[in-house]
Amino acid sequence: MADEYPTPVARYFSAPVNVGPLQARGGPALRGEAGQIEAGAWVVFEAIVENRVIGQLVFQAYGCPYVIAACCRVTELLRGCHAGEAAAVTAQRLAADLDIPVGKLASLLIIQDALRNCFRDWDTTPPAVAP
Repeated sequence: MADEYPTPVARYFSAPVNVGPLQARGGPALRGEAGQIEAGAWVVFEAIVENRVIGQLVFQAYGCPYVIAACCRVTELLRGCHAGEAAAVTAQRLAADLDIPVGKLASLLIIQDALRNCFRDWDTTPPAVAP
């Protein structure tokens, strides 16, 4: 596999991190889903946000190694961040971070959609900075 995929993709695919489902403790989890298994890619994210900070973020996915690796990367990027930062994670950023070919951007857009669906009902406005 190492010869077929960029090193970070191979690493995440062989040992995925933050795979769910989330066992919510202390409150309900946010949930966002996109894609279809029948179409070749499906992703769901679950998150617990406290005080506007993402405390826990996990995923479940069906797709190629690029999809699995990108989902892992998302969970690592956003854990401990302000919920509003979820919108900054784009398919293009994931492709650049993981050296994913342009031909796989459609699959990464499913990840982007699932992530946005997860946080769509959350107030993602960054907190005001005190003068």
